[in-house]
Amino acid sequence: MIKKGDLLISTPDSLGDFYFNRTIITLTEVTDEEVVGFIINKPLNYNLSDVEDSVLNKKILIYGGGPVNQDNLYFIHDKPNLINQGINYYNELYWGGDFKNAVKLINENQIDMSSIKFFSGYSGWTYDQLIDEINNDSWILLKNKKNHIFNKHPERLWGENMKKMGEKFKIWSNAPENPQNN
Repeated sequence: MIKKGDLLISTPDSLGDFYFNRTIITLTEVTDEEVVGFIINKPLNYNLSDVEDSVLNKKILIYGGGPVNQDNLYFIHDKPNLINQGINYYNELYWGGDFKNAVKLINENQIDMSSIKFFSGYSGWTYDQLIDEINNDSWILLKNKKNHIFNKHPERLWGENMKKMGEKFKIWSNAPENPQNN
């Protein structure tokens, strides 16, 4: 049922969950035991240059990948010909690789945010736990599209996907993130 590369979209039923409210997650690892992924639409208030002094580009964002291992930096890219050692998890998408080389390529303007995305932490579940959450309508499972990962307006992704889910979810597409702000 769940496959690497699938997207999880949080439903309005998960409103109020600090980490997963209005999130879209790309799944990078799926086994019978566990599922791992990264939240692709929640940029943090700091950039890669804030945590890695050698990065010259001050516009490379870091996203909150999830609540697990937030002290670690992870990345997804679509440049396996330039960034070695990445793990192909779906079509032309790769998880991880040679970080120093990635920074070098960023500094040489050979790659930018249209090809690479950085995350603080990741999201993880046991396989059965995630199946239960999907069955309890906390998540909608979708097939991935590359343009979701490197979208220029990630803050709009959740609402745009809610509009496509039909009338039940359409009303939520324009609601404020915190319903008390309505």
